[in-house]
Amino acid sequence: MERKKGDLLLSWQKKPVGIYLEGLNYYNFKSSRIFNLRSHVILKVSFYTEVSFKGVLLEGADLEGANLSGADLTGADLTGAYLEGANLKGANLYGANLYGAILYEVNLRDADLRDADLRDADLRDANLTRANLTRANLTRANLYYADLEGVNLKGANLKDANLYEADLEGVRDDEETIWPEGYAPWS
Repeated sequence: MERKKGDLLLSWQKKPVGIYLEGLNYYNFKSSRIFNLRSHVILKVSFYTEVSFKGVLLEGADLEGANLSGADLTGADLTGAYLEGANLKGANLYGANLYGAILYEVNLRDADLRDADLRDADLRDANLTRANLTRANLTRANLYYADLEGVNLKGANLKDANLYEADLEGVRDDEETIWPEGYAPWS
């Protein structure tokens, strides 16, 4: 089986051990640091690490097109990470820091984003169908054309978020949900 950039690597026990990255970036989660290798030679790198990505530091990481479906990224720091087109379907991002992250056209269907920091995140055209965004901070997030069908926004902060053309069908909110000024989603 040929690997593609972003494929999740599994151990012989079928447990996740890393992400396959083609090119010049080597991501070592074992020490929760990012190492950049500079070389004139194209490298194909794999790495081995713990079973989970809990609390991993991926600040500014380029994970474009990565397949992280079902990954446990609880408390991960993805500040400013580039995740365009990534598959995070069903991923656990509880308490993750995605401040300023590029999540354009990302698949976050059924993802757990409770208490996540998504301030200034670019979620244009993102699929957030049935995601749990309870108490998430989406201040100034760009949700232009995002699919938010069936999303749980109870207690979420959407102050100054761009919801233009976003699909809000079946969204669940409560009295603690903060909507952009002048925005009345149910009127």
